[in-house]
Amino acid sequence: MNTEIITDNLEQKMQFILDENSKLAEISKEQCKPVEYPIKYKLKNAFEVFVRVEGTKNYWISNYGRCVNNLNHKDKNTFYKHKEGKCHYTIYEIDKMDGSRWKRDTTPEDLVVDAFLVRYRGRYKVWHKDGDESNNWYKNLLMVTPDDYRALKSGKVTWQKLNLEQEYIEYQNKASYNAYKVYNGIRARCGDIKDKDNIHSCYNKSTMCQEWIDNPKKFVKWYLEHYYECSDEEMDVDKDLFGDGSGMYAPDFCCILPKGLNTLLANNKKHYKEGETSENTLPLGVRYNSKTDKYYGEITFTGMNRTITLSEWNTSEEAFSEYKIMKQADILMVAAKYKENIPDYIYDKLLKIKVRPY
Repeated sequence: MNTEIITDNLEQKMQFILDENSKLAEISKEQCKPVEYPIKYKLKNAFEVFVRVEGTKNYWISNYGRCVNNLNHKDKNTFYKHKEGKCHYTIYEIDKMDGSRWKRDTTPEDLVVDAFLVRYRGRYKVWHKDGDESNNWYKNLLMVTPDDYRALKSGKVTWQKLNLEQEYIEYQNKASYNAYKVYNGIRARCGDIKDKDNIHSCYNKSTMCQEWIDNPKKFVKWYLEHYYECSDEEMDVDKDLFGDGSGMYAPDFCCILPKGLNTLLANNKKHYKEGETSENTLPLGVRYNSKTDKYYGEITFTGMNRTITLSEWNTSEEAFSEYKIMKQADILMVAAKYKENIPDYIYDKLLKIKVRPY
């Protein structure tokens, strides 16, 4: 398969970040520092970056306030994750003169400030803009003077009224690169590859809208604006939940789903009454029993290890009607489990989903 990543010509010179309002913004890579000691650790999202804590050899802090270390691991690609939020750490720094180690007490916010915030003379207190001291995302932090801090703490002033400038240090991230990888995978599923035999037949009718074909960067922007994490699950671009049945990848039809939920919604596997022809195609979930000349549904509920055989009916339409009730109940149950981890507009759509026979 052709694995070359399709990218925009300017991709090497620009990168996407989140601004102080968590909105997508684009800046020149020349404004971003390279990550000198990168590590392989699962990121919170596309914009998280881990940089090595200055003065240490084995500690890294992210711009979301997550700290990891590989100090006591022989395999240096294995990391211990520290607590997050409002807490204290003890880390081991390296003496530059003799290489000895010494303890340093610190906090996640202090490490984030050191790595990602520009300091100003007289401003050495840290204020959390949203009032949540457990949220150490770098752009939620503001350096203030002790007097300003006391005024903020007492409620006499808001941080906006202080009108303080705060510059943040940006590092090069892989947000755009990873989005282009997803784009390349979708183009492959739509047949835009040299070796089409490696693509599953369920994608035979898949297409991509001309807007994204002509301008891959528009897909990248869409993807990064809609991307979210759901525990440790792999995230997929789905074209069916909001689609019109055409199988097209387009802005109005696509959403991002955790793989478990996307797999549940997939209904591409076909079954036939006799012979694999379009005339003999059965509705989704329906099977034919040639011995009894009856139709029945089969369903495996999420989390179950066995398939349940439903009632036999004289027609495939009747069998599908029973299967449809069961399938929609399964989707609703799974939607409830994902409710806290998926966007509201996706959850609302799941509540209204209609299972189609074909």
